[in-house]
Amino acid sequence: MRKKVFCKVLSLCLATIMLVGIIPAGAYVNVEGAGAARGASEAISARPDDPTRVPKALADIDWNSRLTYSEIEKALANMAEQYPNITELYEIGRSWQERSLWCLEITNERVPDSRKVGIGVFGNIHGGERESGTAALYTAWWFVTNSDNEYVKNILDHYIIYVNPVINPDGYEQSFVINNRPNLRPTDANGDGIPFSDPYTDIDGDGYIATLYRGKADDTPSTSMSRFGMESPDWDKNGKLGDDPRTSGIDMNRTFDYEWGYYNIETDPRYNGDEDSKVIGANSWSSNGGAKGLGPASEPEIKALQNFMYEHPMNALTTLHTGIQCVLFPWCSREVDETNAAEKVQLDFMRKTAEAMAGQWTETTGRGSYFSNSYYDYPTTSEMIDYAFGRFNIHAYTIEVYQAGGAGKSDVDDCSWGNPMPENKWVFYSQDDLRKMGLDPAALTDANGEGLKSDEGLWFYTTATNQMVDKAPEDQITMCKGTRDAILVMIESERETVGGGYTLPTWTR
Repeated sequence: MRKKVFCKVLSLCLATIMLVGIIPAGAYVNVEGAGAARGASEAISARPDDPTRVPKALADIDWNSRLTYSEIEKALANMAEQYPNITELYEIGRSWQERSLWCLEITNERVPDSRKVGIGVFGNIHGGERESGTAALYTAWWFVTNSDNEYVKNILDHYIIYVNPVINPDGYEQSFVINNRPNLRPTDANGDGIPFSDPYTDIDGDGYIATLYRGKADDTPSTSMSRFGMESPDWDKNGKLGDDPRTSGIDMNRTFDYEWGYYNIETDPRYNGDEDSKVIGANSWSSNGGAKGLGPASEPEIKALQNFMYEHPMNALTTLHTGIQCVLFPWCSREVDETNAAEKVQLDFMRKTAEAMAGQWTETTGRGSYFSNSYYDYPTTSEMIDYAFGRFNIHAYTIEVYQAGGAGKSDVDDCSWGNPMPENKWVFYSQDDLRKMGLDPAALTDANGEGLKSDEGLWFYTTATNQMVDKAPEDQITMCKGTRDAILVMIESERETVGGGYTLPTWTR
């Protein structure tokens, strides 16, 4: 997920909209016209939509629901079982909590691999961005269930499709409790020597996790009130609620072994001396220094993914995310080097492909999407797409497939899904109410050690996001199809290397 600093939209008719005066010179966001996007649409116009025949074992997947990780594993296993001649399912590594990281390899095995091009589809590096994992799984499902179609046959004759729907399975599963971006490296946030000793837990029975604020029953609640903790039964009995949750603080998409922890405040043109302009440092290291992890590829999930990329040549890949709706491409950490002709050729190729991908996603979904060099969306370091391009010269793209809420389905200019979201919820519980939940109000304090006054209780604040942990966005199936079509555009963009042996794009930094 990224913070949107501008919105470049390709509308339903793929009209071009430019935001002037916000994007620095050299940013690859403007479009000379809509021709590339239309061309992409024509290139995949022959592709089937829903398959005509689906094996019973794969027919009951509800693409408009939240799929658990075990359901994703089951679906992958069923694909491999039902389509043994075009699939191979294997584990590429394990998470901190020993969940398997699965890859489904899809190709016509009768055609030698040396005559094919590798394509990667990777979802859910951020645990709570579960729409991305569903879209990746749907793409695999679509390929196998349509494998008797001539269009799909042609792709599988010439490409090897690698689909890893969930890179962060621990964070994915934790997000059924509360939206959780990091992985679950064992972390002792409260210093009691026991990792995750006070995890968030629903204690008021509404099914969701609330942020707690001290106050009185007749207060008008707001987030400006004094924060008291998170919803928890105080598992560790230290009087502080939810002070050691199941999360690591690590953003695994800042931990790849490429420019790890890069912090170049002297040369960043956006830095003008004030704290708010330390863009790269803030987004790469985070305020507590935890987001980047303990070192390059310090996390087992990323180490496994890097090893996989080393062992499986790919011409192009995409990593799927949520939080905005767009297609991004390198670099994440710096501007385009206009003096490096070879680099500029490859980045220009990715720019045009990203434009076409965003246009096709918009055409399929009916929602807005934009495209950009990732640095101009906002700068970060050690992201997957920079690692893929910087280390292996792979054409690499981030597809952001969902931004919650918005002005409505018909308003594509908003670059959001347009689905209605729940209202943020406030509920007051008196000290008597808290006792009924098993808490001892006299023993509770906030982070500063200040307890509740006699006339105070706790306001439980549950955000719209936290109320969506068990609900998929409406019409998620259309999101899946739009992402599939954007991936097909990416695949079609690599046609020039098909049949001639595997060829990496080349450039020199």
